[in-house]
Amino acid sequence: MGVDDDLALAERLVRTASGIALDSRGGAVERKGLATDVVTEADRRAEAALVQLLAAERPGDGVVGEEGAAVAGDGRRWLLDPVDGTLNFSVGIPVWCAAVALLDGNGALVSAVHDTVHDELFSAARGRGAHRNGEALRVAAAPALAEATVATFVDARRRDDRVREATNALTRSVGAMRAAGSGTLELAWVAAGRLHAWTQPDTEPWDWHPGALLVVEAGGVARVHGRWHLAAAGEALVRELEALL
Repeated sequence: MGVDDDLALAERLVRTASGIALDSRGGAVERKGLATDVVTEADRRAEAALVQLLAAERPGDGVVGEEGAAVAGDGRRWLLDPVDGTLNFSVGIPVWCAAVALLDGNGALVSAVHDTVHDELFSAARGRGAHRNGEALRVAAAPALAEATVATFVDARRRDDRVREATNALTRSVGAMRAAGSGTLELAWVAAGRLHAWTQPDTEPWDWHPGALLVVEAGGVARVHGRWHLAAAGEALVRELEALL
């Protein structure tokens, strides 16, 4: 088995998660903490199914899931986020996705993101480019920050004074801001040239690695700057963001 097999499995995993999520719409919704931080029956059912599939297909690999999956492995590790944008999913906003990434000792090796509503499958393998439904992706030409469309995410879990100050600075400096509610899908949109940049503080690994690999393999830049994770169509734009944050 090689990278092609891992990529095919990643794509299979996200399509499996999407199918379960669609079948589970209208199921139970529970608060994990704040009212805007929820988990659904779909999250749990899909994550359990993906863990079972990986146990059969990659028994030596570790697994970490947003909803608590934790399987020890021999060095490689799958990150699972079967429903990214759970709040959107739970209230009927059609912006959510299924995402996975496989990490080895050098970072993300493969990733797949499935926009379930629009049936767009984004995938990437390290050094092999990024694709959407089989077509190669390329980031947009990067403008200056004052002309850029930038996505971010702010809720009560990440709203301390420093984050508020940085977000206010971002709001004053960007050409346009978007907050769709699914960070991984927004990263896929950077890779596809629909957004120029994305940034979020205190990002979980399953919310970062799937989309960040897409951006890098589409010719963009993705890196961590203190508490902030940044992805953009070009180096100069990332540096402008770093100066604000």
